[in-house]
Amino acid sequence: MGALTAVEYLSNYMDKKLINEFEMLLGKDRVLSETEELLCYSYDATSKDFMPDAVVFPLNAEEISKIVKLCLKYNTPVVGRGSGSGFSGGSLPLKGGVVVSFTKMNRILELDEENMFVTVEPGIINGDLKYYLSEKGYFYPPDPASYEFSTIGGNVAECSGGPAAVKYGVTKDYIAALEVITGEGEIIDTGSKTVKNVSGYNLTQLFTGSEGTLGLFSKITLKILSKPEANSLILVSFDDINNGFNAAISLLKLRNRPSMLEFMDKSSIESVKGYFKSDIIKIDGNFLFIVESDGSREEVDKSIGEYEKILKEFSPIFLFVSGKDEDKKVIMDARKAISPSLRKYGDLKINNDIAVPINKIPGMLSFLEETSRKYDIPIINFGHFGDGNIHVNIMLDKNNAEMVRKGETAKYDILKKTVELGGSLSGEHGIGLEKKEFMKLKYGDYYMNVLKNIKKAFDPQNIINPGKIF
Repeated sequence: MGALTAVEYLSNYMDKKLINEFEMLLGKDRVLSETEELLCYSYDATSKDFMPDAVVFPLNAEEISKIVKLCLKYNTPVVGRGSGSGFSGGSLPLKGGVVVSFTKMNRILELDEENMFVTVEPGIINGDLKYYLSEKGYFYPPDPASYEFSTIGGNVAECSGGPAAVKYGVTKDYIAALEVITGEGEIIDTGSKTVKNVSGYNLTQLFTGSEGTLGLFSKITLKILSKPEANSLILVSFDDINNGFNAAISLLKLRNRPSMLEFMDKSSIESVKGYFKSDIIKIDGNFLFIVESDGSREEVDKSIGEYEKILKEFSPIFLFVSGKDEDKKVIMDARKAISPSLRKYGDLKINNDIAVPINKIPGMLSFLEETSRKYDIPIINFGHFGDGNIHVNIMLDKNNAEMVRKGETAKYDILKKTVELGGSLSGEHGIGLEKKEFMKLKYGDYYMNVLKNIKKAFDPQNIINPGKIF
């Protein structure tokens, strides 16, 4: 075994002087360094864990800047962390070092009702922001399944999507400006509260989806919309997958396209039926859609009538329409229950959030079914049909080494096929630690070197979330 690099050495044996400097800067109550305290910051929603050497809790950009400059002084890694709910290992301290937790930076700083923007700190929970805005008649559309516990900072870092993306777009479409602390400890502002802004390179969009590798967010300005007056849902299933696909394409071509178009395959339907008890969810079929329309009451009634008429033309075996809040809650709670319901198939999940062109979804689903049979392992699929984002869940027994090996091979086959179909290795979870070795399936050396040079421009010493993406 070769000698440890300086970063690796310090991450394993952090200089006590650095801990003392953190305590002098922040106070002892905002610095954690004992093993039992650090455990909670060593893992995320993946099955991997890496222990940090310290956790710090800043309150503003100036403190974050000083934290980064101290880490530069001691040549130690620094990793930002929100709720730790990511599926790609993006917030894991791969090389140890310092985790910067944003849980104390969770305020709404300004609601600008005239310009229709809200400015927040990165640690605010997506759902808390939604509730605050809803009470005032406003709406922030991006709605990852984790919105009840994931933070806006994490959503920006991963460019999170969600069911509403089919009509409203994803996180990047709502970021007006970011306050960022770079890998040199410099504080920069990337945008403004204007509709048009073409002054130089678009750094706001560059940082959005950068997975915390270019800098740490301290302030985020988001566009907001007026809250829709009403919404209604349709739950519809098909035996013939092609009928379901053609029905969905017909809906997407409408001028008043759905505000949600979620799908579930047969295995996820059966899994939820056994896990989530409700008369509404007792459905058969090989392909299921949750379709939503939102807007004014008049617009919703007109759209839902049009959707229902079109869907019936494609021979569904089940169709349920409701505008009742209690029915909508049951349907969406069932949608959220898919992931926990999959535990019946195995205690280890390899999660892939691939995205393909919408017209390639049937071919991708057929390939996933073939792959499941080929390796004799369960592969359960659901996701956001309206933007081609498929959540592929390879379910395994973690104690069965041969099964785990098959699962990893299947993952490679699936990502390779995704690239062949013109798709993306990740739709919303990011590359992080989980998929970095697969980037070569899609990108050549020149492209990867461009990415590395961009990182070097903002983080020349490579201390900001090292070891992710490449």
